[in-house]
Amino acid sequence: MNDFGLLAAQVRAARALLGWSQSYLADGIRVSRSTIADLEAARRQPHEATLFVLMSELAAAGIEFTERGVSFREYPAKPYEPLGLRGKAEPSEPATS
Repeated sequence: MNDFGLLAAQVRAARALLGWSQSYLADGIRVSRSTIADLEAARRQPHEATLFVLMSELAAAGIEFTERGVSFREYPAKPYEPLGLRGKAEPSEPATS
């Protein structure tokens, strides 16, 4: 995926489809919320390792990335908790921000 603006929009759309807030996704992949906010606003591209974890988690949650955007691989989507939140006493809520 060469177009960073498209990637930023796809991550934002994927998070919205899942009903996840920026904080929930950030906690789930163990980065700061500002990393997600900067990515979604196309202000700053994260490290390759961060992008790999981000894309892996969204794919594991049932998101499919296409040339035109994102969609669920199958509908209805199955509940999914990001790996970074598993085992935490009280994970943040997956509400949209």
